[in-house]
Amino acid sequence: MEVIELDTDFGSSFSGILTDEQGRVQALWASFSTQLKYGCSSSEDHQFVRGIPIYAISQVLEKIISGTPGPFRLINGIRRPMPLVRLLEVELYPTLLSKARSYGLSDNWVQALAKKDPVRRQVLRVKGCLAGSKAEKLLEQGDMILAINKEPITCFLDIENACQKLDQSIDSDGVLNMTIFRQGKEIDLIVGTDVRDGNGSTRMVNWCGSIIQDPHSAVRALGFLPKEGHGVYVARWCHGSPVHRYGLYALQWIVEVNGQPTPDLESFIEVVKGLEDREFVRVKTVHLNGKPRVLTLKQDLHYWPTWELTFEPETDTWKRRTIKALQPTGA
Repeated sequence: MEVIELDTDFGSSFSGILTDEQGRVQALWASFSTQLKYGCSSSEDHQFVRGIPIYAISQVLEKIISGTPGPFRLINGIRRPMPLVRLLEVELYPTLLSKARSYGLSDNWVQALAKKDPVRRQVLRVKGCLAGSKAEKLLEQGDMILAINKEPITCFLDIENACQKLDQSIDSDGVLNMTIFRQGKEIDLIVGTDVRDGNGSTRMVNWCGSIIQDPHSAVRALGFLPKEGHGVYVARWCHGSPVHRYGLYALQWIVEVNGQPTPDLESFIEVVKGLEDREFVRVKTVHLNGKPRVLTLKQDLHYWPTWELTFEPETDTWKRRTIKALQPTGA
């Protein structure tokens, strides 16, 4: 994220907004947190405040106000269409042009990028692509993004604007004509963009004491999804639950249950709702590091029933539904 720093340090005990002389909001003055490492094992939390440029919000807000078509959602009691957002699902970081020249970037491109942004004098490089994105198979780590549609690119806002122009064009096919620099060569690529609704996670399942969902964007940003149809992601586990007892922890995907593939949440629910109380279940998982594992656990539907939470955008509420529980017996 590109942020704003101030010459004067006001401390980190408050937040707010930054405005221009006319009172127009230019940025949110927001709190950040990171971990500073000391030595090999020790670290401590460090809090600081920076300005988040308001375009990150205004681009979406303008679409909401203008009534851009999209799925409806209840906002402050008013039912509004939520616009879809077009993204280049790639993580980028800036590199100084002086350093880019040492990697072989030509003087012509150095001059063109410096002319576009004489203050920062930088070029964007690819850190990684979000797993499952349309850019994943095309862009590689270390690629320098030189231009989109022959226009030099020097900052994140340039990428955002290029994506927004695709929605404004009637005959757009959702792709960017990119010029990149890779291993000493200039390459022209056609890279697809992705469209997201911004709702994030809207459904989760609690099974045997674990919180399971489809992989969200923060997980996909790690650049890895299992080859076995992606699977469902274990986001959290509860102490004392069957998954705790048998060692099915978070940060991994469940790709099979009793030999049946679980490529998505719907498939997973179909499999687990047929499992009975006290039944032993064989689970195949893939960890974030890509290592597969098979383990067995025993269900306990009395204390740990299977249920799901689903978010309903039109009513702005979460609803719980029991999928499988131990039926009470009569006296």
